[in-house]
Amino acid sequence: MRNPVLLIWVVAFIALVSGGNVQAHAGDHRTLAELDAIIKKSPAEAALLVARGALYSRSGQWDKAERDLRLAETLSSKEDVAFELGQLYYRRGDHQKALEYIDTYIGAYPNYPPAFLLRARAAGEAKQFDLAHESYDTYFSLSPDPQPGEYLAAVRLLASTKPAGINSALVLLDMAISKLGLNPQLQRYAMQLELRRDNTKGALDRWYSLEDQLGETPEWGITLARLLILADSVDEAGLVVETVKGRLVRLRQTPARKAAGETIARLERQLDEVRTSH
Repeated sequence: MRNPVLLIWVVAFIALVSGGNVQAHAGDHRTLAELDAIIKKSPAEAALLVARGALYSRSGQWDKAERDLRLAETLSSKEDVAFELGQLYYRRGDHQKALEYIDTYIGAYPNYPPAFLLRARAAGEAKQFDLAHESYDTYFSLSPDPQPGEYLAAVRLLASTKPAGINSALVLLDMAISKLGLNPQLQRYAMQLELRRDNTKGALDRWYSLEDQLGETPEWGITLARLLILADSVDEAGLVVETVKGRLVRLRQTPARKAAGETIARLERQLDEVRTSH
């Protein structure tokens, strides 16, 4: 009879190591030693082998990961191991093979959000863009807690691969902002997309929306000045440049603030040239 306490621990462990992080962690070596000891006592427990295979995969020990996962396949259903095999082949750069395993897993477990996120990433790398877009859409519809970076990956793919991708990307960004709240990372990229479709007013509106969050930073003021120059609002841009310049004078100098000061000087020269040309 299987040890229920052991099985509960395995479920918690798999949740810990299956988060999709490719980087090895400082505690991986210790956890591997702990798993080795437990597997010696229960060598036919597929869930333990999947857990260790997942940890090997995350640590870049591909052969050891595949050995554990293949053995787990003989002790369990192939579908239950398919997600970790998909992760393994994605990390190894074999995106087509990863997609085969992810599809197998989704066939058995069609409501698991991380599987669709993994398929979106693998499909994007494999240049199967329609599948990638479809997988991102499903992921966002299923996931209770999508992250800003996941939305950014999806909109960057949209903007670069669809004929009307920029418009679709902005729709997705606005959906993300309505779900997550006004996120500077997302709104900044939306502002850049507005510029790419020559909508300077839209870009300004989006950047102004971040004033409460970023308005005291030199970066916000510098970007605002550039947008105002594009909008031919030269006098307003000049006032913004003076405001940022005054703030920088009062702040302790750092390399970033020194670079901001040099940017301000260039903007002042640009404004002088614009005024002269007018």
